[in-house]
Amino acid sequence: MENKKKLILIDGSSYLYRAFYALPPLTSPKGEPTGAIYGFIRMLSKLLNELNPEYIAVVFDLPGKTFRHEEYKEYKATRKETPEDLKIQIPKLKEIIKLWGIKIIEIPGFEADDIIATLAKKGKEKGFEVIIVTPDKDMIQLIEDRIYILNPVSEELFNREKVKMKYGIYPEQFVDYLAIVGDAVDNIIGVKGVGPKTAQKLLEKYGSIENILKNLNKLKPRIKEAFEEAVDRLEQNRFLVKLKSDINLDIDPEELKKEKADLMALKEKFEELGFKSLLKELGKVKSVEKKGEQKSLF
Repeated sequence: MENKKKLILIDGSSYLYRAFYALPPLTSPKGEPTGAIYGFIRMLSKLLNELNPEYIAVVFDLPGKTFRHEEYKEYKATRKETPEDLKIQIPKLKEIIKLWGIKIIEIPGFEADDIIATLAKKGKEKGFEVIIVTPDKDMIQLIEDRIYILNPVSEELFNREKVKMKYGIYPEQFVDYLAIVGDAVDNIIGVKGVGPKTAQKLLEKYGSIENILKNLNKLKPRIKEAFEEAVDRLEQNRFLVKLKSDINLDIDPEELKKEKADLMALKEKFEELGFKSLLKELGKVKSVEKKGEQKSLF
């Protein structure tokens, strides 16, 4: 992956929730919550130092319904509201990301996952190596030649063969896998009594939902019955879990080039938020930049 242009696409919403729940509550000198901002910046700075990407974007979900809600009213109906302490940190975080020279992408009516899927496909077509940074298993379906997933939690980089080693199935079988097991978080009901292990074994043996349904008589009676009851639902589940890589995006991957960070404005922000350790690291970056060397922020 070294010689080609790298495009890094960050699942901002997953990063945000992880940062918010992983850290103890932090507050600024003014008493405002800052934990999610601090955690997000820490993760992002680590990523920039390790990958030093020339092209990068952070993609966020926007509040409101998407095309999946039109198909299935109960989609994500069980999801809890975003906590108020997290909501009020989002505008400040977005401001910092922009000052860092990184583009933010968010489109009403589409989830971050679909935007990332479309940008990844466009990036690959333009000759980029695309690395999607997310802990979200749903995104594994996007992996193919020159499109990778980096899990920021386990720090594992997944290509097609690594997915097969870890999950027993290939990325192109993941939509069927997710349709069978369901997703309690998104309120998607899978095949009753068929868990991840059974789903993986069935897909390893038969390849797809279509082939499983063609071979129902070879299955144990309990599993056969469960699939028969779920036939209609499986089609809907596939629609809900399959990411759209063809949404109308007026964005060229070349436009996602990282710009120079506004170090003075960032210094002011970090002082205002009470991020002392980040201020120290900002000082190091400035001294490196004075020598004319190239260095990502932190």
